[in-house]
Amino acid sequence: MLGKQWLNRYASTNMRGSAIERSQHRQRKLDGIVRWYFRYVMESLPLMLQFALLLLGCGLSLYLWGVNTTVASVVVGITSLGAAFYALIVIAGATLTSCPYQTPGAQILRQILLMFHTALSSATKNSSCIESSMELCGSIRERGWSASLPREILDYFLLLPFFLALDAYAFVRMITMGVPILIHRMSNWFLRVLSPRVGGSNKQDLQCISWILRTSLDNAVRLPALKSLTAMTTLTDFNPALVSACFDILVSCTAVVKENFVDKLVITRELEELAALSAICCLRTFSHLTAMDPTSSVLKDVDKRYTGTILFETDFRNFPAYHSFAILHNVFHMPRGGRGWMPRRERPAVQWNDYKLPGHEHIVLAQLAQFKYQTKEYGKVPCWILRFALHYLSQDPTPPTSVIVSCLSIIAIDLGCNIPATGLDER
Repeated sequence: MLGKQWLNRYASTNMRGSAIERSQHRQRKLDGIVRWYFRYVMESLPLMLQFALLLLGCGLSLYLWGVNTTVASVVVGITSLGAAFYALIVIAGATLTSCPYQTPGAQILRQILLMFHTALSSATKNSSCIESSMELCGSIRERGWSASLPREILDYFLLLPFFLALDAYAFVRMITMGVPILIHRMSNWFLRVLSPRVGGSNKQDLQCISWILRTSLDNAVRLPALKSLTAMTTLTDFNPALVSACFDILVSCTAVVKENFVDKLVITRELEELAALSAICCLRTFSHLTAMDPTSSVLKDVDKRYTGTILFETDFRNFPAYHSFAILHNVFHMPRGGRGWMPRRERPAVQWNDYKLPGHEHIVLAQLAQFKYQTKEYGKVPCWILRFALHYLSQDPTPPTSVIVSCLSIIAIDLGCNIPATGLDER
């Protein structure tokens, strides 16, 4: 009954408010389930019922034995059969991961067997008894029968109890060493559960936004979620699926039309703001994932889908958020040293004249320069990124310190300097 109450409370949706507020409420519930190990508690409830049933069978058998032996024998047999069947499925589930009869007892037994196997393997590897036995066998194999062999065999059997005692002590010591580790892990778990998490609000908001963008098809819901994502200064605990979600929204806002026998990309009417925000978010999440996990399969998937959806010759000069579209296009349609290389004169140029930074483009371009050109994957930093750095360094008044750091990092990478993976600070 407790389990049903908990599950009904979790499944209830008795909360009003905006989609962001409702999703934050749902995310708090999910985080609580993971943080408080709800799955293990729910699995322990059937164990209590099964143990109570075993006690009932034992108590009933003991009571009936003094009343009627025949009836008591039947009850003892049924109870023993049920206990033996349960023990067999626990052993089968612990030893074979492919066994479908998995129970909480099987998982606990598997961990115990794994601990004993690790300890036994380590003890066997350093066993004095096994080492002395191998030396005796090697001596017999190399020299054969000799006058000193009976003396060696006698010494071996005399010292064998001492070697066994040493091995037993080492094995017990190795097992007991796991107890402090277990206590340390349990104390860390209690501290993690009972202490408030630092920075949980931003992480939770990012998880909510990611869930909305991946599940919702309502543009009225997507728009505020994208606005919240663009307003975030840091992307902690990043979910790679968010890159694909932003790109899916971007593609849904565009269409390919024929104009003068040429395919042209246009934005669907009344979706201009959504397209602009999705382009900015796709650029930010893509650059962040490039910095955090350059080998992610999501990057390769989005790159392949973009080059297959948006043609190389696409012009974005009349698009909202033109610079975000242009940066994305130049990043995905990047020349790759002899394979599909595009002449520089045919590449769409990005104009930075009179451009004011609305967000974090300087961080995006610095990350892309660091993780794509510093590793010599593509060679020199392209001119359109260098023009961005020179444009902002030549402004009067000078831009903020963070922008200067990004611009100088880009120029340093182009000159061949090695910028650390953690980036540079304002000093």
